[in-house]
Amino acid sequence: MFLHLGGLMMIRTEELIAVENLENLTALDDWFEQQRRAAQQVVDISEGKPKSAIYTDQKIVLSAIASTTLKKRLNQSPRKQVF
Repeated sequence: MFLHLGGLMMIRTEELIAVENLENLTALDDWFEQQRRAAQQVVDISEGKPKSAIYTDQKIVLSAIASTTLKKRLNQSPRKQVF
């Protein structure tokens, strides 16, 4: 199964580790810098307006789609339930 993250980006649900809400994060620059220091590949497909961070086994994707919307899409799959 695949999860559409926005734009032309999709990931396999098997690669998904977590979805984090960034909408209420006031220190987004600090968060972004922490991820860079942790040597994670950060891919920004949000056009500079990230609402969520999607963690996979290989990278972190910043998406303009809300984390609640992404979780609803995941819950439509009979194989994976996200709470």
